[in-house]
Amino acid sequence: MRNKRGFTLIELLVVIGILAVLAAILLPAFGRAREKARQTSCLSNIRHLAMALILYSGDYDDYFVPAMSEDNLTRWHGARSDLSEPFDYTRGPIYPYLGGGQIKQCPSFAATAAGGFEEGTGGYGYNAQYVGGSPLPGWPDLLKPANAVQIREPDATIMLADAAFLDAGGHLIEYSFCEAPYWEAWGTRADPSIHFRHNGLANVAFCDGHAKAMARGLVHASGWWLSEEAYRENDLGFVGNDNSLYDRR
Repeated sequence: MRNKRGFTLIELLVVIGILAVLAAILLPAFGRAREKARQTSCLSNIRHLAMALILYSGDYDDYFVPAMSEDNLTRWHGARSDLSEPFDYTRGPIYPYLGGGQIKQCPSFAATAAGGFEEGTGGYGYNAQYVGGSPLPGWPDLLKPANAVQIREPDATIMLADAAFLDAGGHLIEYSFCEAPYWEAWGTRADPSIHFRHNGLANVAFCDGHAKAMARGLVHASGWWLSEEAYRENDLGFVGNDNSLYDRR
């Protein structure tokens, strides 16, 4: 009779080693595939928000939604009665244009600290310097939104992007705006708020309503908040190397 023979310890270790190598190869690919699916969902969200902003402008003599109010109680995405409260999207200027739905959360964005002063954005930021506001110096001129006729290339002017804010403790929280690299009114650097959270890409919507994923370009710091290294480590930065993709002129 033939003797039955099991695996030797060495053979078993070889099989385990092969499985470990295969897992090391395949798991990152599965992770990238999952993130790609989340990015696609996020792209749908940001297109929906862009269309709501465009529909709003059609009802307000082609003026876009103001990014914020002078009293800080209203943002493009919601409103509140007190500065200590989170923003309520049902009271925001674009709510009637969301088809009765809510502002959906980016599936890849998870704040690393509870609360924050910009809750209710869904993880998206609005171009406050050139679309929802003005580069003119002085208050309240900065709050004056653009008219559609001022945006000469709507298909090349950023309206919204994946956004986040890095607080003083190094935590990522929601943020209402996607900052351009430079503050035109003061001639200074801005701190980055576009969040490249989709395998190194950020979803960006333009003023004509189309949206796409874009890679990070410039990263710098204003010098009065956190370091450039901190922004890099947290996947924050700017699309492009200057204000040309944000500027309405």
